[in-house]
Amino acid sequence: MVNRYSSRVPVECSVVFAGDGIVGEGRALDVSIPGCLLESPQTTRVGDYVRLRLFLPDDKPPLSIQLAVVRWVEGTRFGVEFIRSSSQDQVRLVCFVQRQGAGPKSDSRWKEGIVIVGAAGE
Repeated sequence: MVNRYSSRVPVECSVVFAGDGIVGEGRALDVSIPGCLLESPQTTRVGDYVRLRLFLPDDKPPLSIQLAVVRWVEGTRFGVEFIRSSSQDQVRLVCFVQRQGAGPKSDSRWKEGIVIVGAAGE
């Protein structure tokens, strides 16, 4: 089993997503710096690419992930890995996860923070 470099933060918030032939809504059950666990009646497949709008419980506009990939599917639950988002949304996600007490582990090999490849403006 691969060690996670960021802990998951349990949440309950709305999410809308869209990709090639996919449009759905559901809820996020947890979030981490590189991705999240979603639950939705919309059928998804491993390898599907989607855009996400994640309505975090922080009274701010939704977090916008321009590109994410479905990494696993189990019934109505699926995990997505974030691939591209703006620098501002990346910082917001890191701050949200850290405020929830689940920032990157101190023994992690990722000590300088996480940068999502292909971030807008990078």
